[in-house]
Amino acid sequence: MENYHITLSEKMLLKARLGEDSVALRRELYYTRLKNLDTSLNTDDLKKTFWINIYKAFYLIMISEQTNPSLIYKQKRIKVAKNTLSLNDIEHGILRKCKFKIGFGYITNPFYSNFIKKLAVKKVDYRIHFALFSSNSDYFPFDFYNVTDVDKQLALVTKSFIKSDTAVENESKNVFVSKYLLYYINDFGGFNGVKRLIGKTLNKDLNAYTLKFKFGSLTSKTLDYSL
Repeated sequence: MENYHITLSEKMLLKARLGEDSVALRRELYYTRLKNLDTSLNTDDLKKTFWINIYKAFYLIMISEQTNPSLIYKQKRIKVAKNTLSLNDIEHGILRKCKFKIGFGYITNPFYSNFIKKLAVKKVDYRIHFALFSSNSDYFPFDFYNVTDVDKQLALVTKSFIKSDTAVENESKNVFVSKYLLYYINDFGGFNGVKRLIGKTLNKDLNAYTLKFKFGSLTSKTLDYSL
C-alpha cells in the first residue's frame, strides 16, 4: 500500500530537481498532522527515506533562491506538520538522533524540540552523510529515495563517495580520506570504524595503515555513480 508521506517526499524532490513550482506540495507538508506523520514513518527506513528526500528537495529550492549558500543550513524555512525546521534540524536532529553539529558525533544536544525528538531515527546510519553530501551534485544517481530500495541506494552513494575520494599509498601505509568523515567520526564508529568502512569498500586489509584526513577542496560533482 502506498505511503502518503513517502510519496509526498518523492514528488517534492522531483519538483525541486526540475525547478518546478512546489507550493501545493509544501502546503500539504505543512498541514499534515504530526500524529499521522509519526504513524506513517514508523521504521528507520521510512524515516530515512522521507527526511533525505525532504532535505534534498529543500536544499535545491533554497539554493536556487539564496545568494549565500552557507546560510541555507540554518534558515528555518521547512514547514512540516505546523513546525518549522532548518536543514541542520533534519540532518543533526532527526537523521543523526539529536547530535550537535560540532563535537565529532560524540555529543547529544538535549535542546532539540519535542517534535524533532519524536521523529528522530532510533539508530544513526552513517550512510546518510553521503546521501546528504551529494545534494549539491548536478547529477543524481536516482530520481529520489524510496523505502523499498533505500538500503541499496545508501550503499551506492557510500561506495561512490569512498571510491572517488580515498587514496591508498601502499609504500607509506597511509590512507587519505575526506575530512568530511572526521567531522562526524563517531557516527562511523570512530577511527577504527572509518578504517573498516574504507577497507570493506576497497576490498583491502588496512589494519597496518594510518588514516590521514584530507583538508583540501572536495566536490561531489566528481563522484562516480557507475561503480
